Amino acid sequence: MDTYYANKLDDLPGFSLMADMMSMMELENRYYAKLSLKSLRHAGLRTLFEAMNFDLNNLSATDFLYGVSPAVTAATRFDNIKLAIDFLMCDTDSPEIKGLAKELVKANERRKEVQTEALRALKPFVDENDKVVIVFDPTLGKGMNGLVGQKLSKSFNRPAIVLGEGDNEDTYAGSFRGLEDFSMLDLLDSCDNVFYTGGHPAAGGLQIYKTNLELLRQELNEKLDNFEADNSMYYDLEFDVDQIDEKLINYLSEFYRVTGNHFKEGKFLIKGLFISDKKLMGKSLNTVKIDCDTLQLMKFKTDSEYFDSVPVFTEIEAIGTLNMNYWKQYKPKFKITKTMQLFIEDYREKI
Repeated sequence: MDTYYANKLDDLPGFSLMADMMSMMELENRYYAKLSLKSLRHAGLRTLFEAMNFDLNNLSATDFLYGVSPAVTAATRFDNIKLAIDFLMCDTDSPEIKGLAKELVKANERRKEVQTEALRALKPFVDENDKVVIVFDPTLGKGMNGLVGQKLSKSFNRPAIVLGEGDNEDTYAGSFRGLEDFSMLDLLDSCDNVFYTGGHPAAGGLQIYKTNLELLRQELNEKLDNFEADNSMYYDLEFDVDQIDEKLINYLSEFYRVTGNHFKEGKFLIKGLFISDKKLMGKSLNTVKIDCDTLQLMKFKTDSEYFDSVPVFTEIEAIGTLNMNYWKQYKPKFKITKTMQLFIEDYREKI
């Protein structure tokens, strides 16, 4: 028949596999993921990557998973699935692509603001004696419960449940997020005070009767009475700051280009860092930049409290992911500024 429809769209399956958190240890999944990153042709996705300042010639799974994918799903979280569908149907150049991409970026920024504000509002209601964080917020909606649950789980290092109003007046419905230590889905399935669950072992939805909320809290505390979450921080390799250069970072970036479920992005312990300055950045003042001679440390999605805690003129060691930032300047004449960065998970002062 002399048709090549499959080949024409072979840049899309990899993105679907990554978005659905399929295992990146499977060779076939890795093949399609790399094909998507290296041979992207979808006009809409290309425009969105560019609108979010990603380099189309050097895309990674991280760029998609934490950049473009949340921007596309942001539309659905605010009940505007038509925007997402119209955008994904733009597989060839069309006049409306830039406008659709701009709307998705805007929705994603709104999603971040709602998420940050919800986290700030709900944290004071968390009982740190509970084995599972359980909070109720009727204003979030089904599209945001899971995202806020993920943030709460990470903040308190334990599973989290975020509930809203259910389909009936006497029920709550919401989302759960678990840890890698055990299946949160199986745990909730075993609870007498939950009448519906669905999803994956570490992420999904649930429904309970309103009268059973405190009973569920007690039941989870009893079932997890002897459980203590592992709060250790793991890393793959250890370097002294003098060993870090552009060649090493680019080598590691290529090795970890395809990451995702079961194949995490590489984390490294960097020693010998001396903090000379720090700066609070971003429209929402939620990014901290820390200058350490040749290496720039970046902490995202944080706050002024974290900024205040960072010591200056102090030697530290930090764990995070390495990145090369290339800033292109076209006027008055073209030049590229290269910055070696560490996106930090955490740090500790050198004793």
